[in-house]
Amino acid sequence: MSAAVANLLTNTDEQDMDRKNSRLQRHLYLASAIVLLAGLLSAGLVYYSASGGYNRALGYDVVGGNVYSVAPDESKSYRRDMEMYSGKSGLLIADFNGWLASLWHGKRLAYVLAISAAFISYACFWIARDLDLAGTEGPED
Repeated sequence: MSAAVANLLTNTDEQDMDRKNSRLQRHLYLASAIVLLAGLLSAGLVYYSASGGYNRALGYDVVGGNVYSVAPDESKSYRRDMEMYSGKSGLLIADFNGWLASLWHGKRLAYVLAISAAFISYACFWIARDLDLAGTEGPED
């Protein structure tokens, strides 16, 4: 008799856990879809409304009738001084910092948003799918 009661309690606990996992799994699938939809919509909005690029120009050079913008870190004197004071590593770090700063402006920001939304959405989906797989595994009698 006590074995039957213990078996009944165990089955009830397993059913409650399955219900909790199922609810969590549904919420994670829903979160995955919402994150993907919101991220792609915001990326599209940023891409549509963004200007051509990130302009850091402090001045302009005219060469052969063409006008070229000159950013402060693109001049030869700046790069020479930077290399003299901080070496090649400082120059590489400054270039990397400029590239990283350019990701948060214009159309590049749209790409960053879309890729981030895709990764976060995939992570939620993967966790929800893993819950489903964990729920199907178990000892069989």
